[in-house]
Amino acid sequence: MNNSKYLNDLFERATKTNASILIPEYEDKRVIVAKNKLRSMGINILEVDDFTDNSKYINYIQSKKFTDNWPNNEIEKYIKNPINKALAILACNDVDGVIAGATISTADVIRGALRTVGIDPAYKWISSSFLMISPDKKNILTYSDCAVIPEPSSEQLAYIAKAASDIHKLVTGQKPKVAFLSFSTNGSANHYRVGRVQEAVNIFSRKFPNIQHEGELQFDAAISKEIALKKNMNSELKGGANVFIFPNLDAGNISYKITRELAGYSAWGPLVQGLKKPVHDLSRSCSADDIINIAAITSIQKSG
Repeated sequence: MNNSKYLNDLFERATKTNASILIPEYEDKRVIVAKNKLRSMGINILEVDDFTDNSKYINYIQSKKFTDNWPNNEIEKYIKNPINKALAILACNDVDGVIAGATISTADVIRGALRTVGIDPAYKWISSSFLMISPDKKNILTYSDCAVIPEPSSEQLAYIAKAASDIHKLVTGQKPKVAFLSFSTNGSANHYRVGRVQEAVNIFSRKFPNIQHEGELQFDAAISKEIALKKNMNSELKGGANVFIFPNLDAGNISYKITRELAGYSAWGPLVQGLKKPVHDLSRSCSADDIINIAAITSIQKSG
């Protein structure tokens, strides 16, 4: 974390929130290493087994619509799964965040979170962001959505942008500057996909006018001042975007991996956004350091 104002600040803030976090995949070696390191840093990592009142969490699960026709023994079996129990503990306000996904798919993490924790009505949908950290760790960009909604509507794109802006500001302290990306810049192409992004910008402008944004933009016009001004002398962002909203999951997922593999950026995420409480997913190829990074973000969400 040397030479990184943003990341040093992030970890310093994480140790001060006293947020309680569950990382329930307790048999995974990477999780074990990460938990030990996090505890040594002063981050409050708890265990699912610390919560012995299963009846409380069984009653909570029984209250959820997805268990309407389940017999009692099925609910008891469900809550014995450490990840399911961790999400119920979070939903009952007994911890501040859950991190999972080292051994299960993103779909399983999100399905469980959606059922148990629920969607924050301020965001309407679950989506995701990746924090892209430059090789010198001095620059942080936010890419969204790269993991959840395959073909977002215009309204979904607008709310994805709002959620991504909020996580970017929380983590970096920077004012978000949002670029709605397309293969067109300011109407240079006529296509229904371009129209979808243009309508997303219109919705965002109406609902969140205080967040600086521009679109539709090609990536080069979003990141380069010189190119931005060549394409539009009145550019709002002038190539200074730090939050990039991709038109669909193909574009977002491919782009974060290109940025990681060719430009050497680190990718933190996917950070799940739009839930009532912090639940974050891990890649099954994650390292112990990846888990530590996500835990730091989860911690500061308590204060955010």
